[in-house]
This record gives sequence, structure tokens and C-alpha cells, in this order.
Amino acid sequence: MTSPPNLYHEKQKLQYCLIHTVNNILQKKEFDATKMDEICYGMNESKWFNPHRSWIGTGNYDVNILMAALQKHNLKVVWFDKRLGVEKIKFEKLRATVFNIPSRTLLTLYRGRHWFAVVQKNGIFYNLDSKLSKPTVIEEISNFTKSHVDSGDSEVMLVVEQDVDEDTVVEQN
Repeated sequence: MTSPPNLYHEKQKLQYCLIHTVNNILQKKEFDATKMDEICYGMNESKWFNPHRSWIGTGNYDVNILMAALQKHNLKVVWFDKRLGVEKIKFEKLRATVFNIPSRTLLTLYRGRHWFAVVQKNGIFYNLDSKLSKPTVIEEISNFTKSHVDSGDSEVMLVVEQDVDEDTVVEQN
């Protein structure tokens, strides 16, 4: 199965994976570094040592920026408590699943984090990781998510429309 021709997918540049993640969720180029930096400065006026991004201006935005950017588009982030188990997630209610995973670059010994999104479109889940050359279909979203949760060092966030009740996204009992 191949990705539909109208699926928007940004590729990795610098440490802008959070920008790519948000744009991939929105399915259009909505944010760039300037717009993300404006969100950062709205949270903290410091331009050099802003705690929400890299001090050298190469991206590396934090979860607060993800949440604020998506909120501008009537979406919200629901933190997934990994202790509950992936089988409790109601994937059909999600617009996207966001993963924050450990990342190590070859050019440096920098150990950072990488953001990417799995977007649901017409009931099919697509991995829109900006490090991939093209989107890939995920046959079993539950198994895919579980493999990241089981790794122990990945974070999972669930993206839903603003009006979705958070208590209905993950089964609590």
C-alpha cells in the first residue's frame, strides 16, 4: 500500500523536527522557525537562552511549543500515561500520535530527542517522520506505539480536536 499523492510530508532540516511534526499533523506548511520562535518568546522573552528552544537557533523546540502551536489550530495534546498500556488508547479518536524519541547524530556525539508524528487519514495511519524519505503506512498502530512505549525512553502524546473530552481518549479502567 502506498501513500496517497496528497499527503503532506516535510523532510528533516537542522533540529526542526518539531516544526516538521506540527506541519505534518496540519497537512500543510503552516509553521517555520520564525513563527515557532515567536511562540517561544511569548512564553519567555529571552532570545539567547530561551528554555523552549536551542540557544543557537537551530530548533530543538520543547513540548510547550508543540502544544501552543497545535492549540492555534483547535487541536490539543493529551499526554499518554505509559503505565496504562497502549491497548487503552482509542486510536479512532486521534488526529495524530506524536512520538518523542532519543536521537543521536553521527556528525556529533550530541544526544538529543527527535519528534515525529503518525497521522490518521481516512482510517489509515501514516508515519510522517521527517527522517523518512516518504510516508509509510502503519498496518498496526497499536503494535507500532507499543514498540516505542516498551523501549522505555520514548514519550507518546495523543493529538485530538479541541472539543474531544480527554477522558474519552484513553480508557481509564
